[in-house]
Amino acid sequence: MDQRPDLSNEERDILHDVGFEDLSERAATAVLVDGTVRLAQSNDPGVEVMPLAEALRTYDFVQDLMFGLVEPDANEDIALIAEQRDGPLGHFVWVKPGAQVTLPVQTFTLLETPQGRQFTHDIMVIDEGASVDMISGSAVPSSVHKGRHVSIGECYMRKGASCNSVTIEHWGDGMDVVSYGYAQMDEGARSQSTAIKMAPVANDLSRSKVTMGANTNAVSQAIIFAAPGTERVIETETHLNGTGAKSEDLARMVSAGGTIINNAYLIGNMAGTNGFLGCDGLKLTDDGAIRAVPALEAKAEGAMLSHEASVGMIDSDKLNYLMAAGIEEDAARDLIVQGFLSLENTTIPAGLRRRVIEMIARAKSGGM
Repeated sequence: MDQRPDLSNEERDILHDVGFEDLSERAATAVLVDGTVRLAQSNDPGVEVMPLAEALRTYDFVQDLMFGLVEPDANEDIALIAEQRDGPLGHFVWVKPGAQVTLPVQTFTLLETPQGRQFTHDIMVIDEGASVDMISGSAVPSSVHKGRHVSIGECYMRKGASCNSVTIEHWGDGMDVVSYGYAQMDEGARSQSTAIKMAPVANDLSRSKVTMGANTNAVSQAIIFAAPGTERVIETETHLNGTGAKSEDLARMVSAGGTIINNAYLIGNMAGTNGFLGCDGLKLTDDGAIRAVPALEAKAEGAMLSHEASVGMIDSDKLNYLMAAGIEEDAARDLIVQGFLSLENTTIPAGLRRRVIEMIARAKSGGM
C-alpha cells in the first residue's frame, strides 16, 4: 500500500504514549484513525501490512481467515462489525514464512471524534518459522472523553512461529470499550505477550480465546489499573489441545477505587499439557473492588493445571520501611505498586516501561 497522508505532530504525540516510534525504527507501521487506515507502510520485505479491505481484494486466502476463529453472529457486538456496509475497517499484517524480523512491527488505533463510534477488525498471520516483535496501542486525544470502540482481533500463528508482543490502551475516561481477541497456535508456535490497561475508562470488556496445538508455549501477562469510576472485566479462555502445550497466564491488578473482574478459564484437552493461572490484586483504597476467578477444567488424564489467586492491601511494613529510609509516603506507595506490577521483570522495552511508570502516577492522581 502507498503511504497516505502522514500523521500530524499532535497525533504522533498522542500515539507516542502508547508505544509509537518513528517509522524508520520499525519494520512496519499501520495506523487507523477514526474510520480510515491512515498509514500502512513496511520497511522489511518479510512483512506485509495493508488495510484489511485491501487484503481481501489482494489475497484469496484472507477470506478464509476473516471470521475463521469466531462466528460473525457470535454476539451483537461482533455482528455490528461483520455487517458494516462500507466493508471491514482494520489492519492486515502478514509476517511471511521464515522471516526473522529484527525491528518491531507497530500497529495503532486512534479515535479522534468526540462521542465517536469505531468498529474495527484486525487480522495477523505469523507464517511458518517466522519470528517478530509486535507493539500495538489504542488512544484518544485529551479532547475525547466519551465514545464507543468495539474491536475483533484474529491471530494465526503457523508451525514454529514466534511472537513477542506488547499492547497499551489509553482511552477516554467516559468511554465504553469492548475487545475480542482470538488466536490459533499451530504446532511448535511460541508466544509471549503483555497487555497494559492503565488509563481511566468507564467500561472496559476484554474477552480472549487461545487455542494451542502440540508443543506450543504461551506466556501472557496483563497489567491492569482501575481508577475511580473505571470498571474493567477481563475474560480469558485457553485451550490446551495438543500434547506438550504449555501456558502461563498472569494478571496483576491494582484498584485505586475502580472495579476489576478477572475471569480466567484454562482447559486441558490433552494428556501431556501443562497450564498455570496467576491472579494477584492490590487494593489502594477502601473503594472499588477486585474479583479474581480462576477456573480449571481437565478433560484428559495427564493434563497438569494449577492456579494461584490473591487480593490484598499495601503491606504496612514495607511502607513504613521505605518511609523510614526518607521516602515520602506517596512516592513509597508508588514504588510498592511498581514492584507489585513487576515492571522490571517483564518483556516491556525500557522506553515503554518508563511511560507505564508515568502512567501509574498520572492515573493515581487523576491526571490522565
